[in-house]
Amino acid sequence: MKNAIFTVVIIFSGALYACSSIQEGKELFASKCAGCHKLERSLKETRNLAEWRKITQRMAGYSDGGITGKEAEKIAEYLAKK
Repeated sequence: MKNAIFTVVIIFSGALYACSSIQEGKELFASKCAGCHKLERSLKETRNLAEWRKITQRMAGYSDGGITGKEAEKIAEYLAKK
C-alpha cells in the first residue's frame, strides 16, 4: 500500500513539474519573443522539440543576452508541446 501511494505521489509531482515548466515556457515566450515576432505565427508552426531547440538557441544568440540558454530551452519545450 505504501508503495502504491508513493508511486502516485511521484507521478503527480512529475505532472505538476511538467505543467509548471510549460507555463514558465509560455510566459517566457510571451515576454521574450514578442519584441521581435508576432506570437501567432510561431504558435501556428508545427515543429518537434529538436527543431524548436535549434531555433530558440539561434534566437538567443541574436538577443545579445536577453534570452539565456535555459530560457531558450523552456521556450522550445513550450512550443513543442503547445
